[in-house]
Amino acid sequence: MTKLIRVLLATAVLPGAALAVTGVLADAWADRLPDPLATHWNGGPNGSTPFTVFVTACLALGAVAVVVLATSGVTALRRGRPLPRLTVGVGAAFAALPSAVLLSVLVPNLDAPDWHAAGTGVTVVFFMLGAAVLGAVAAVVGGLPSPVREESAHRPSVGLEPGQRAFWSGRAANPAMLWALLLVPVAIGLLPAGLPWPTAAWIAFVGAAVTALTYRLKATVDAKGVTIRFGLLGFPWRHLKLASIREATARDLATFGDGGLGLRFNPVTGTTAYKVRGGPALALSLENGRSVLVSVDDPETGAGLVNDLIARRITRIG
Repeated sequence: MTKLIRVLLATAVLPGAALAVTGVLADAWADRLPDPLATHWNGGPNGSTPFTVFVTACLALGAVAVVVLATSGVTALRRGRPLPRLTVGVGAAFAALPSAVLLSVLVPNLDAPDWHAAGTGVTVVFFMLGAAVLGAVAAVVGGLPSPVREESAHRPSVGLEPGQRAFWSGRAANPAMLWALLLVPVAIGLLPAGLPWPTAAWIAFVGAAVTALTYRLKATVDAKGVTIRFGLLGFPWRHLKLASIREATARDLATFGDGGLGLRFNPVTGTTAYKVRGGPALALSLENGRSVLVSVDDPETGAGLVNDLIARRITRIG
């Protein structure tokens, strides 16, 4: 089975089949359903929508979701981007959601004389679980190992000699993030129709506490690998062993590129970015095809040490 067929099965055939079956059932049950349908429950039915409007809306949303998912999957495959199982599974489950919602409404309304007499809406749980199962199947079918990327033309090096030990540490901070979350709520509180002072103070306190955990970043490189730590407490943190890294380079990041500041993950490209500012960053290409970006000062030296340590490890294994 080719990669294209696997991707199409996961992103188009599975959720598309669920949508088609749901549409056939809606048409077959049309004479057995009240119009309007009960579409909202609070203990008992307490809201309704015309049959045609609700069915058409669900099927249209489902069709759009399937088209978008399949197009994204095929595009990623053509461009050589990774298709992680988690991404494929969540996408397929999301595309199947309109079908699950429609069925969870049709079943309680079946054979009811009017929408007030519709059954319980608890069936939604079972159909949502069905969408989750479909997503899991799609993940197994369409999740593909990341393609191996070509090595960069320029691999930094620090000229580490055999037997030498070395350690590198890079840092970056963005105090503006801290001041912004402290001062913005206070400024709003000063406006005539702004926040009450207690509310502004609490928002400033919570914002400062959250920002303190993420406004600065530290990365270290030694013989054990690369360790990344956020904030005053060094948490969240991540350790990457040398065996999991293929190569390291340095690159410049846009301030709001790769999802913005903070901890960002792009499920399409498989890139995880640890960012507190734009500018120089350490770029790690992993053996699984994914990438890790860390916005720290002097990334060229860090990348060179990583490459030298990898080369030493490979030489020893060989």
